[in-house]
Amino acid sequence: MVPWNSKVQAVNSMLEGLLTVADLAQEWNCSRDYVYRRLNPSHRQFIPHKRLPSGDVRFDRQELVGYLKSTDKQVRVPMSGSSVRGGIEMTRSRDRKGSLLLRGRKRKFWLVQWPEGDRRPSHKLGWRDEMTVSQAERAKRQWMEKINRQHEIVGDSVTLGGFFREHYWHEETGEYRDELSAKKPSTRRDMKNTMLQVLIPRWGKRGMDSIRIGEIQSFIAGSIGHGPGKVSRKTALKWKNYLGSMFTAAIRLEAGVTRNPVRGVKLPAAGPEQTPACITVQQAVEILGRLQDPRHRIAWQLAIWTGGRCGELRGLRWSSVNWGHCSIVIKESVWESHSTLPKSRKGYRKVILTSHQIDAVLKYKRQNYPNAGPDDWVLPGRKGRPIDMNRVMTHHVRPVAQTLGIGDVHWHALRHLNNTIMLDENVDIATRKDRLGHTTDRVNLIYSHAGDSAQLAASEAIQKRLEAVEAEVQKRLSVTQTVTQNMAFSQPVENKVRAHSSVG
Repeated sequence: MVPWNSKVQAVNSMLEGLLTVADLAQEWNCSRDYVYRRLNPSHRQFIPHKRLPSGDVRFDRQELVGYLKSTDKQVRVPMSGSSVRGGIEMTRSRDRKGSLLLRGRKRKFWLVQWPEGDRRPSHKLGWRDEMTVSQAERAKRQWMEKINRQHEIVGDSVTLGGFFREHYWHEETGEYRDELSAKKPSTRRDMKNTMLQVLIPRWGKRGMDSIRIGEIQSFIAGSIGHGPGKVSRKTALKWKNYLGSMFTAAIRLEAGVTRNPVRGVKLPAAGPEQTPACITVQQAVEILGRLQDPRHRIAWQLAIWTGGRCGELRGLRWSSVNWGHCSIVIKESVWESHSTLPKSRKGYRKVILTSHQIDAVLKYKRQNYPNAGPDDWVLPGRKGRPIDMNRVMTHHVRPVAQTLGIGDVHWHALRHLNNTIMLDENVDIATRKDRLGHTTDRVNLIYSHAGDSAQLAASEAIQKRLEAVEAEVQKRLSVTQTVTQNMAFSQPVENKVRAHSSVG
């Protein structure tokens, strides 16, 4: 048994050098409430501490190094509703209800006032004769919610370039950091190039909290147009989204930013919508007849049969083909040298083929790759990689299309063609979405192009309906005119009868 005195001495020796809540509040020149609020592990400014069996809290000075630094000079801090971090006075931006006041001599108006340290800012809500008390109270609550949503951020924010290098891109090693590693390969490369070539040269040395809405809007909106140095509205919108995502990440990572100025940026209205390139079934069949390489032919056929995306066609392996059920399971997408999941959450899907189509795939395998394993590519290229679809389109498909007098052709046009054929054959939209991997009906409608025959049928239906209603109206008018004429003819006879009866 350890003597009680030894236990007491051990506890006292352990407590030597540890700070109490009062000691820490005095050293930081803040209130005790400020310290107690940050003892909760869920608080974003959690203070590491030790809790004794008795319930008391102690702090190790070494663990607090670099967390909250004490100030060299005395700073007057209110003892409630405020905090200090880094020696700078801050007002706690929560639990403030504000006061509703009535001001004005000639014309009264409602005013909300709230505390911020030694100051009491105010905001005008509206005129008394235009706003009731309940409306003023509601406006006060909405305004204070906006004020209380602000974060406690101290000091200057990081620069845009510094934040990008710290969380997005490592210049020395050429590797992606955490914020970009979570994105898809195409987005990673595009965002990195946009930041390094466009946005970092413009605002890289500026603090993120000093960048204003107006200058962002002037720069991005001024870049839209035609000619040297101008970009399309779609590209400018992409710049805006990338910059906005960086500000959102800076707020989430507490990098000294309290607002996202990109949210207030408005771009010019979009011009007339351009009809996407879409070839006809006859043109697709003519191009297929001119392709020589069996890989090019089967790639063209699979694109028409399944409506798969270009990366999904590259990611097809022989294990994805289910011969017994005449189906292909799309579960992988290859972009450049990166293998990822399909684009959307419904991209992982099964596409049923006809027996004729699956026999064509089997014939292609037996004639060209009889010894291919389950993990081998259906469309193999060089060095064990899938075939380069862009090269096939540039050097083989488009020359054939130009020979046939067909305009702009690309792989995505076959995806539109697949959906258009299903639309013409009255395939329901749920089936079209499942086959193409669309998440919503709205996306599928973008791929739905009604042909001239469908447009003519719609016009004939409208004309038929109008003619039927017009005939019904004419019939009703003719009946009304007949009744009116009969009434006009019978009225003089009745007058003569009444005249004779009065004379008699």
